[in-house]
Amino acid sequence: MSEDIRIYVADLAAYNNGILHGVWIDSTQHIDDIWDAVRGMLKATPLDEKSEEYEISRLSDSKTPANPYK
Repeated sequence: MSEDIRIYVADLAAYNNGILHGVWIDSTQHIDDIWDAVRGMLKATPLDEKSEEYEISRLSDSKTPANPYK
């Protein structure tokens, strides 16, 4: 995975239920691979219900630190 440009994609249903669930995705890869990563994150939701909504909530590049909580 490239360390240059990544996005953090969060599960909104989990967030609305007080759970932080998401993944950092290399945004330099092919769009189909990005969508696969988003779908995989949603499928792995910690909720009992199906999760469909997501948010791109953070960008990390060589000048912006990644999530300080991970």
